Amino acid sequence: MNLDALTIPQHALLAALRERIARRAQASADRDARYGPNRVRVTSYMENIGWPELFGFDMNRFLTDADFAVEQQLRQKIFWADNSADDSVIDLSVFATTGMYYDMTLFGQHIHHTSDGVPVFDPHPLADCPDLGLIQPFDFYTTGDMPGLIALYRRMLAIAADDYGGALTVAFPSFHRGPLDVYVQMRGFDNFIADTVERPATLRAFLDLFSAARLRFALERMRFLGETALPPTTFVADDWVNIPFISPRLFHEFVVPVYRQITANEGVVTGFHTCGNFERVVNELLAAFPAIQRLEISGWNDVTRLDAIVSPHVGFDLNVINTLVLAGSAEDQRPVLEKMAVVSQHRRVQLCAQAMVKMTSYDDTITRMNSFMALARTIFAAI
Repeated sequence: MNLDALTIPQHALLAALRERIARRAQASADRDARYGPNRVRVTSYMENIGWPELFGFDMNRFLTDADFAVEQQLRQKIFWADNSADDSVIDLSVFATTGMYYDMTLFGQHIHHTSDGVPVFDPHPLADCPDLGLIQPFDFYTTGDMPGLIALYRRMLAIAADDYGGALTVAFPSFHRGPLDVYVQMRGFDNFIADTVERPATLRAFLDLFSAARLRFALERMRFLGETALPPTTFVADDWVNIPFISPRLFHEFVVPVYRQITANEGVVTGFHTCGNFERVVNELLAAFPAIQRLEISGWNDVTRLDAIVSPHVGFDLNVINTLVLAGSAEDQRPVLEKMAVVSQHRRVQLCAQAMVKMTSYDDTITRMNSFMALARTIFAAI
């Protein structure tokens, strides 16, 4: 394992990253020459909780200290370029973040993080009382994580300009969390299920509220960034779209209407994420979001079944559960990859070995990840 990313002087990080970007472009061209330009791209990434122990930092510093966040993100990109044989794109961008679920803090959800990055959610008053009055209209500049996020972003912009000559771009996050995720997290799963029977009108009102908040956030973000229009597309992340935790009937009755509302409010939805199984609702999901041309599919789904029921014009971005990559044998991995390879013969396919974390050691993680990707490329090329 190459640990140069930990020791490169701060002033040399930009040049080092540029050199890695050029090297990866050449590696990609070499793979194109070997496997063909239409080959299945194979990517991976380190789960965010994988970085603190490897680099020896407290995640809370990463989420609050802009100077440290910029430097760490550059070091992480360099580490990934040095150690991963994947096809992911590495560029000269950094992002401002106070945590993956910052958008829930707009509704009074308090979240703190362990030193290694695990988000811890405090109980929300909504869990005890489904009262719409408990959710007050947010202020873009002062509610929840927003003051810290805005300060972090502005400082990162200054660092990019002053320390890196404007070579780095700094991204400000969008509100991508889906209404169902927000409600279930704050209300609790058991209460959510009871609400579908005991107070369906109240449940719908909450989902509508969260959908409207997404739009208002997008408009406030546009003004804050000095933009003249909303982004042309948007994205929804709803991990509770996961059969059997939600039934097809509940998805149809409560989720589909609010998804159509998001499309009407924000414009076309081109991306959707759930870590769960959505085979029984996938076509209704695509009907609600008809602009989706590439469907992200978690490893909890059967790719063969989805291939049989989803229109062939929709590409599949396939994900493999990290335990298969990091703990499975080649004999375990091969039949999963062979199913994907068959699908790739008549459908656009990408593959991601998702959420790398330390298993026995980081060196072992990197070795197993790269071995898996090498096996995947061999199987895809052989079909």
